[in-house]
Amino acid sequence: MGIIMENSKSDRKELIKNIEKHLRNYNNYKAASVNLHKQLEFLSENKELKQLSAGHITLHMPKGGSLSLLQAELNQLQLVIESIDRSMMELTDTEQKFIEFRYFKKWSIEKSAMHLGYSDKALFVTRNQVMDKLILSLGSVTLM
Repeated sequence: MGIIMENSKSDRKELIKNIEKHLRNYNNYKAASVNLHKQLEFLSENKELKQLSAGHITLHMPKGGSLSLLQAELNQLQLVIESIDRSMMELTDTEQKFIEFRYFKKWSIEKSAMHLGYSDKALFVTRNQVMDKLILSLGSVTLM
């Protein structure tokens, strides 16, 4: 609780904005992670510099850099995904459903509230409670 109290209102707003950005992009992160993993598999199977010609398309794999950059990007995505997953496990069922509806499915507050059986106002209270928890559990992940 101390971390939340130490943050100014503007700091807290910024942390929440970053958390919400990551929550809204969660499904995109998961898709990107799978795509990067497939790219790394492909590139590791074709380690030497190769030219694959298919009509006018030629694929060049630069020496070194590209594999390590892809791996670093994949590692960062996996860190964010796993951090969100762990944080979600610490939330109540209602809080998890709120995150799923509001951020993963990108529903409006009104639609989310209706599906949860809450008023819009009550859902804002839930949102604030969830954000307080996520500020603590996601910590520096929000800075990525």
